[in-house]
Amino acid sequence: MTTIHRRLTLTYLLFLLLRLTATGQDESILTFSREAAIESAVRNNPELSVAALEIERAKSRLRWAGRLENPELELSSSTDQFGLNEDEGEIEIAFSQRFPVTSRLRDEKTARKHDVELAEIEFAIRQRQLAYEVDKAALMLLAAERKVQLQSKLIELNREIVTFMTSRVKLGEISALDATQASLNGQLLDQELGTARAAITSARSRLQQLLGVDPDSSVSISDSLVLSQDPPDSSIDLNAVLQNRPDYASLLTLSDLGRAQLGLAMAQRWDDIAVKIFVTRELAQDAPEGLERNTFAGIGLSIPLPLRNRNEQAIEEAKIEIEKARRARGAKMFEIHSELRAALKAREAAHELSLSAGGEALELAKKNFIDFKAAQQTGQASLLQVQQAQTQLLQLENSALEFQTNYHITETEVRFIAGTYPLPQPSAYTNDNYNKK
Repeated sequence: MTTIHRRLTLTYLLFLLLRLTATGQDESILTFSREAAIESAVRNNPELSVAALEIERAKSRLRWAGRLENPELELSSSTDQFGLNEDEGEIEIAFSQRFPVTSRLRDEKTARKHDVELAEIEFAIRQRQLAYEVDKAALMLLAAERKVQLQSKLIELNREIVTFMTSRVKLGEISALDATQASLNGQLLDQELGTARAAITSARSRLQQLLGVDPDSSVSISDSLVLSQDPPDSSIDLNAVLQNRPDYASLLTLSDLGRAQLGLAMAQRWDDIAVKIFVTRELAQDAPEGLERNTFAGIGLSIPLPLRNRNEQAIEEAKIEIEKARRARGAKMFEIHSELRAALKAREAAHELSLSAGGEALELAKKNFIDFKAAQQTGQASLLQVQQAQTQLLQLENSALEFQTNYHITETEVRFIAGTYPLPQPSAYTNDNYNKK
């Protein structure tokens, strides 16, 4: 039986080793820093690659804007068969082309250029939002992994207590109830560990989705949640922030677009003139010679007069859009300033709380738990006291972790408001053919 048992054990270990090896081959681990994760996401996210098509659409409209209308070919024929029927008739061939008398084509081209700028800025807004979400997702993954580490450490300490108490029970020195109670406490810790591991799975899946990573791959973040003892710098130049914010830049572009549309609307008060070149072949009776042929060639000009419709509605709407963009800039500036001040204060408070939570109280709780554990092994402390010390340590460590995470979250909010996330140029996503314009 011993030989069979050994063979079964070796077979099982070999099977387990082969399975672990196969799993390691199927699943690759991609390790990023937070900054590298952000840069990878804004370059490789599949939803952004779809959104980049709007830039190509705007560039396509720019490429075909500001062109003359197609010329017109006119053919006409007339006869007197329904009249005197003297074989008189006329055939005319004409070629006409409409030309603008204003700067309409140039103004149309200018408006489409601002449309391209606006499309690129809208794309940058989506990049900025994605960078913010990736940064937060990376922090959530780091926090979940750190919580698992803390929980595993406490479970290992509890196992040492259970092992020691089990040996004391066999010697009859303590009650088996104490060992059972310690074992139950370990099971509760195991359940909490399972919850923490589930949080890791959820955070990793969210990060993989944002990064555009294959679901069969595993993502890891190499950064740490440990923060500097020095307080963060709260001096941020508002003008620099406004230059970094694509949503504010979009309002500036909307003002330019509004002025371009106003110029276009003003130019459209006059419709295009039409220039016509024609050739006419005529058959007519000329007494006393009879039927004669004659050919005429000429040029015509058609000039529309803006007597009733001077495009007043489009002009008024363009002026309203300019004023709307001006007011929106003022409102956005006030909003950014307010949000930035609030975020800086929140970050400063979170830094102080994080340093306080991870300081003297936590170190005292660690020492207290170690002392009670040693005292319980020598019979100078009860299991209840050890468990209370363990619970206090777990609460303080979790609290310190939450404060650390909260500080980094406020830091991401400051970066988001200040617009300091790295954003690559939109040309990284668009077809090169659209960038040659």
